[in-house]
Amino acid sequence: MQDDELHWQEMAKLIAGCVDSLGSGVFYPRFFQMMSALAPIDQYMVFELSPNGDYATCRLAHNIESPDLGLELASLYLDGAYLDDPMLKELKTSVLTSPADAPCQLLEKRLLPPIYRRRFFNVPNLETKFSFVVLDPESQHLFYINFYSRKEDGFAAAQLNALKQISSLIGSLLLKHFRDERKRRGVIKSLLASGLSEREAQICNMILKGHTAKSIGIDLGLSESTVITYKKRAFEKLKINRKSELLKFL
Repeated sequence: MQDDELHWQEMAKLIAGCVDSLGSGVFYPRFFQMMSALAPIDQYMVFELSPNGDYATCRLAHNIESPDLGLELASLYLDGAYLDDPMLKELKTSVLTSPADAPCQLLEKRLLPPIYRRRFFNVPNLETKFSFVVLDPESQHLFYINFYSRKEDGFAAAQLNALKQISSLIGSLLLKHFRDERKRRGVIKSLLASGLSEREAQICNMILKGHTAKSIGIDLGLSESTVITYKKRAFEKLKINRKSELLKFL
């Protein structure tokens, strides 16, 4: 009992360290340290997705042994594999039914289809993943959070129990960090980082502030049709369809 108390006292300190560093570059090292106190995790993956599936991006891809491989796997997953992920579909249904919960599941690679297993488990030498989905009440986007183990026997029962107990807290920390990170970068920088040109980012920023195509054209010395063209091109790059979806870049 005393050992358990000391463990959770240490966890409280690690959680406090994460809270203190939300939105900054120091957050991830502290987050990884906190998670390693719960279970030996060999790879982290967090994806942000819209409920209707028209928007998907990676928010965290980190393979402990090979950071470049983590990024490569994330890119491969976003190339279309996420559309066929049976665990994501099931967790998505659960969280949309009960948004206050963070439904979670354990997956062993032996249960996966051969091609999926080879791409996402055999290549990085992973055996098991613990996954859960949280819903961001502000953007209504889903965050698919995955922790992988390369141990042959996967996560121990006590480690799984700890991950389940703290999954809601982990989800809250990550959502808050992603929001604060975007705010610190600023809207323009966030849009530029998403692949927009300076002019496209400038116009999207003005749209967020309530400007119309006509008022933007007057302010920037552009024709209304040119503004609409920039807006259309920007929305295509961002994979969004309406002004409200720009709010995710705030």
